[in-house]
Order: sequence, then C-alpha cells, then structure tokens
Amino acid sequence: MAIDLQIENISKSFGELELFSNISFVVEERQRIGLVARNGKGKSTLLKIIAGEEPHDSGKITLRNGVRVGYLEQEPEFASDVTVIEACLQRSGKADIISRYEKALETGSDDLQHLMEEMDRLDAWDYENRVKQVLSKLKINDFSQPVKELSGGQKKRVALAAVLIEQPDLMILDEPTNHLDIEMVEWLEEYLSRMTGSLLMVTHDRYFLDNVCNEIIEIDDTQVYRYKG
Repeated sequence: MAIDLQIENISKSFGELELFSNISFVVEERQRIGLVARNGKGKSTLLKIIAGEEPHDSGKITLRNGVRVGYLEQEPEFASDVTVIEACLQRSGKADIISRYEKALETGSDDLQHLMEEMDRLDAWDYENRVKQVLSKLKINDFSQPVKELSGGQKKRVALAAVLIEQPDLMILDEPTNHLDIEMVEWLEEYLSRMTGSLLMVTHDRYFLDNVCNEIIEIDDTQVYRYKG
C-alpha cells in the first residue's frame, strides 16, 4: 500500500521542554490514525509541523508525490472581511476560478472554453452548493454572514466544512468534534467513514476515536508508540 506521509526522526523542543525526540512513523493510504497523549505533550504541535505551520528542530517529513493535504487547526483564523461561504471557497483554492468563470459567462469572454476546462480539472462545478450542504449539516445556515461575527465554535465548524468538502488525500484534524452536538458528531463520523483518503486526527472524544480510527499513535515520554485497533 502506498505511503501518504513519512515521518523520520523528527524532534521538537521549546527551550528546555522536549516534546518528542527522533520519532518516526508512516501514514499509509486509507489509514485512519488517532494521535493521543496527555495534555501539553505535543499532539497539536506535531500536527502543525506535518501541515507546515510549525518548524521542527531536526528530521524529515516526506509526502507522497501529488498528495493533497487538508488541515483543520485547533483555533482556525480567517480574514476579517470575508463571509462564511467566501471563507470556505478561499480555503479550497477554487474561489478564483469560479469567479473568473462566472464573469466570463456574463461577458462572453473568449476564455470561456479554457475556464470550463479548468472547472472540470478542479471539480469546481456546483462546488458552492456542495459547500452549503456541508455547512448546513454543521448547523451554519447564514452563508453570507461575516466570519468576524461568528463565535469561536462557529468558526471551527466553518473551517471543518472547508476541509471536508475539499476531500483531500490526507486529512489532518485537530479536535474536530469540539463545538459539535451529538447530531453533528454522528454525521461527521459517517462522513469520515465514507472518505477514501487517509486520516491523522487528535480528539479527546474516545468513543468517536474508536469508531473512526483503526490505529492509535501515542506520544509518551518524547517517543511514539503504535497500537492496532
């Protein structure tokens, strides 16, 4: 089976606090891995390092050629002047092509054929409606509301929707069930069970972890330990 992500001898410290030392593991295609540790032992930091949001002290991170990564951070941030729907479209990278295509339709631009081919390549047809469907499942229903007016929990759900709709090859989720009610958690569990990519996830919801993941990686005493099931 192909390897989506390979971690080789990664180390990270903050001053005298050593989070992990020369740790190594792989995430294979279609694997569902839960990352666990006591609080303050480096779970979120490791996800940030893998997602390229945080530097590491030493070691090597290798992604399979062409693999698309989706990352849900613990506390997502958005530009202050965007709406809910714009925030999702911008994170997906499809906002520009959709806007250009819609403008070309209005003006009869000579670029229309090329833009249609780009819409095909990026699977951008009806993308906005699909985003709205996922947002609705997460009980975000005012798509034109400015993101700056949202609570922290609502922002987390908007960010989660943006990652889910993109259907990346490797999904990295930091506490995805935070700010979700039981109905939303059950929907998310079903959604993740149908996805075809691999998953690396941190969550304190052990029931959700058991139902979604088939392997556990534990950070303990600066090392990692791997368990099946």
